Amino acid sequence: VESRTGCSSCRANPFFMLKEKAAGLDQGDVYSFNLIYSGNHLEEVELSHYGLLRVQAGINPFCFDFKLKQGEKFETPYAVLTYSDKGINGARLNMHHFTNNHVIPSQWNNTIRPVVINNWEGTYFKFTESKLLALANDAKKYGAELFVLDDGWFGARNSDTAGLGDYNVNKKKLPSGLAGLSKKIHKKGLKFGLWFEPESVNPDSDCYRAHPDWAVKCVDRDPSLGRHELILDLSKKEVQDYLINSVSGILKSAQIEFVKWDMNRNISDITFNDYEPGEFYHRYILGLYRVLAELTKMFPDVLFEGCASGGNRFDLGILSYFPQIWASDDTDGHE
Repeated sequence: VESRTGCSSCRANPFFMLKEKAAGLDQGDVYSFNLIYSGNHLEEVELSHYGLLRVQAGINPFCFDFKLKQGEKFETPYAVLTYSDKGINGARLNMHHFTNNHVIPSQWNNTIRPVVINNWEGTYFKFTESKLLALANDAKKYGAELFVLDDGWFGARNSDTAGLGDYNVNKKKLPSGLAGLSKKIHKKGLKFGLWFEPESVNPDSDCYRAHPDWAVKCVDRDPSLGRHELILDLSKKEVQDYLINSVSGILKSAQIEFVKWDMNRNISDITFNDYEPGEFYHRYILGLYRVLAELTKMFPDVLFEGCASGGNRFDLGILSYFPQIWASDDTDGHE
């Protein structure tokens, strides 16, 4: 079981179980494994000719070649193992208990999450403040507790082709800004949340025009776009600092209780940087973790939700910072 996409991926999540043949939902021996890591991973199960089972889990050796100078240390991801003689459900409950009590930020342990209304499928990019407030009115009637403004609130973001990476509020759509909209949403008895996609950038953006070297791409070659966007190089400290300052500035500008943190493409086109290319994928994850650690420390009362087109980064590494993950983007009513 492995991922080579730069994230844990929904195709090959680092969680898996091994059970004896007779084990069922509530009886029998089951071993459950997980990895506290959000990048490329590899899990292998090998049965020896003596009938012994060997299980390995860790960073994927694909494109991984990490150089250590004398005296430097390397910290591997933690791997998790649990056993139950009460079948699949027993092992599953063990993992749930471990995650809820020892992985997610402690202030969110066993707290009931709010009922969320998100405007995305209702409006996509074509919204006005009055349309959002009308949606919030209806949502409140049906029991929603938190209104989340999704993509399209910043820069020239009127489609997915431009504006990603810029953090100036679009005053044409939101004349009273995020602070004004948040105040009106709260008057209706709803909390207010906001969507971000901080790890990516559109080539058609002020951020990219000012810092084309911040994007992950090969030298002298047209980069591969996904959803018309490139990945920002989070292995660079200046990029990490930009995201910390930009996101924190927005969160300080209005009463915001929830963040949906999205990532919508795989990582590709890696090249040489200030280190060997075999170090990039892991350094990216370390940079991401620094950004998440700083922001969640600054805003401990904000409920952060991890999203990667849904559950493409549903792992214990992200859950160490964000206490919940959006499982799927496939929530369109028609589908």
